[in-house]
Amino acid sequence: MAQNNQNLLKLTIVGTGGVGKSALTLHFMYDEFVEDYEPTKADSYRKRITFGNEEVDLHILDTAGQEEYMGIRDAYYRSSEGFMLVFDITEAASFNLLSGFL
Repeated sequence: MAQNNQNLLKLTIVGTGGVGKSALTLHFMYDEFVEDYEPTKADSYRKRITFGNEEVDLHILDTAGQEEYMGIRDAYYRSSEGFMLVFDITEAASFNLLSGFL
């Protein structure tokens, strides 16, 4: 893996609990689908990808959706280059609550 920060891209995934953040992450990482909900405190994954014409190490930070983990999320926010906001299309409230993650 590259040690050069220019070849490292940090992506933080946020949203309320139970919307599928971990399921999306695991599907991207391992091409598997998780059906059972198991709350995440915080998980970190790395995958080598092609971004544009360049090979980069993608560091994915899968955050907890529960409010008691806000401090962990804030630390991730400061070190990330990108964010993915995730909500459940069958739960309008999960979309409305995304503003609390910004």
